[in-house]
Amino acid sequence: MHTLRSTLISALAAVGATSGVAHANAFYLSEHDAEAVGRGFANAASDDEPSSIVYNPGGIAVGQGTAVSVGGSLVFANASFTPDGGSKFSTTTSPQVLPNAFITSRVHDLVAVGIGFHAPFGSAIDWPEDAPTANVLQHISLRTYFISPVVGINLGKYVPGLSIGGGLDIVPSTVEITQAIYFGTDRGSAHLGGTATGIGGRAGIQYHPAALRQLELGVMWRSKVKEDYTGNADFNSAPEYRSVLPPDGKIATSVTMPQSISGGVAYRPIKPLQVEADLSWVGWSSFNTLDITLPNGTHQVTQEQYKDTLTVRVGAEYRLPEQHLALRLGYIYDPTPIKPEFLTVQLPDANRNDITAGATYHVTPDYAVALGLLVVLPTSRQTATTGNEPPNKGQFDISAFVASLSLRGRFGH
Repeated sequence: MHTLRSTLISALAAVGATSGVAHANAFYLSEHDAEAVGRGFANAASDDEPSSIVYNPGGIAVGQGTAVSVGGSLVFANASFTPDGGSKFSTTTSPQVLPNAFITSRVHDLVAVGIGFHAPFGSAIDWPEDAPTANVLQHISLRTYFISPVVGINLGKYVPGLSIGGGLDIVPSTVEITQAIYFGTDRGSAHLGGTATGIGGRAGIQYHPAALRQLELGVMWRSKVKEDYTGNADFNSAPEYRSVLPPDGKIATSVTMPQSISGGVAYRPIKPLQVEADLSWVGWSSFNTLDITLPNGTHQVTQEQYKDTLTVRVGAEYRLPEQHLALRLGYIYDPTPIKPEFLTVQLPDANRNDITAGATYHVTPDYAVALGLLVVLPTSRQTATTGNEPPNKGQFDISAFVASLSLRGRFGH
């Protein structure tokens, strides 16, 4: 029989794995603006649109007037697992929608304010009910919603080209998990759900030197966010097995989403063309263990042992003023924080190579529509082949496609 303790450990480990993970790896999602998607998220130095709330709040004080951006991304993620000596099976996950909305306003020569809504940490995975790994995970749905009020200061009067910004992240989160419990050849199920709200912060700086206007520099920091999940465990089985399972009860765990630091350099070799290269460091090594409070009040600590990652992003944008059009291309290299011995169906992941493209059409000088496309090139990764971990050894195959749309308007400038 798959015991209550091991069921809770593996299910809540899935909470830690998916809420701890970062861009494009381990389901940290960066697709919060179609223009950013199109240029491979290489915009820490140059973003001065409302989406700069996410990518570098130092940029919100650069633009004039009031700017509004609303949009969303549609994520098609595919994964399959081929157990050693077994047959391949694939996820059955439906496409996921990621909404976003941002508004910024210049309220003084020096000061701008803004507020943003986006969902950077999340996961949705469904495996077939008859998969041999059903006792590890059948379904998980994790959602985090960042509500980010920010303030920007334009210091150009004192240091030409310098602006800074920062603010809070208010982060409500929900999680729901389903997996199987086996009693020999008979089967029951475990359903777990929980909620949490965390608080974090972000800050950024942009510098566009007056003596070299082709050059733009930027650095952005986002803090850790601790989420204290509390919820319920509900166990179901045939009547003859129910007595061996404890009553349904309360469960709890804490997960700290890691801090990150991003920096970039943008350069305009000719007026219509801008290229930018960014590096993004994520402190995954802080996600070392997971401490779970079980329904009987005892604690179980499991090892996760994530490692820090450094993501490389390169993007280019070419503007055609006569056609009111801007075209974009980008490339991203995303290393995974998950070691082979911890690679499971809870979170299939691998080092990723992403290709992006996009465009913006200005309906008028103040109104624009943007499209961004991202392809995670198909890749494979083998779990650890020796030792006790992971319990299911084999190969994962991963690919994804993302389409993003944004509508933007600027008023009163």
